[in-house]
Amino acid sequence: MSTPYIPYLRQMVGHARIMAIGVTVLLINEKEEILVEKRADNGLYCLPGGSLDLDETVLEGMHRELQEETGIDVTNFVLFSIRSGSKTDFRYPNGDVTNYVDLNFISRVHSQGIHLKSDGESTSLQFLPLSQLPDPSLWTPGTWSIVEKYQSGNWNLTID
Repeated sequence: MSTPYIPYLRQMVGHARIMAIGVTVLLINEKEEILVEKRADNGLYCLPGGSLDLDETVLEGMHRELQEETGIDVTNFVLFSIRSGSKTDFRYPNGDVTNYVDLNFISRVHSQGIHLKSDGESTSLQFLPLSQLPDPSLWTPGTWSIVEKYQSGNWNLTID
């Protein structure tokens, strides 16, 4: 059983900038639509994901985050990109600042019959065609670059 790491760490350091490992999935359905989440805390768009907990494997974290945020159970993930450095800083509305090492995965799902459910972290979850995605300025920092990479057809693992 893993321990929720970020709350544990925040008890010790408050809002100070910390480093964490983030996992994100670009989930594509049979119509080539991607699952887009609108965050409840800042109103920006993102892809499902979150932070790993203590003692949790990357795959366990992906399963947990997808299940919590969407209700979807996916078992096949392919590493798509790794992002790090100051460009992955995220400032939460409560003042917390987290510098992420982001492991971004891609996965496919048959969405017919799936009932999306949110854990309250989002106000909207929907599969959208690439032509109907929100403007890049409305996405959380760094997330749009994952979408752009997919749109470009670049299937090589990128590390930056």
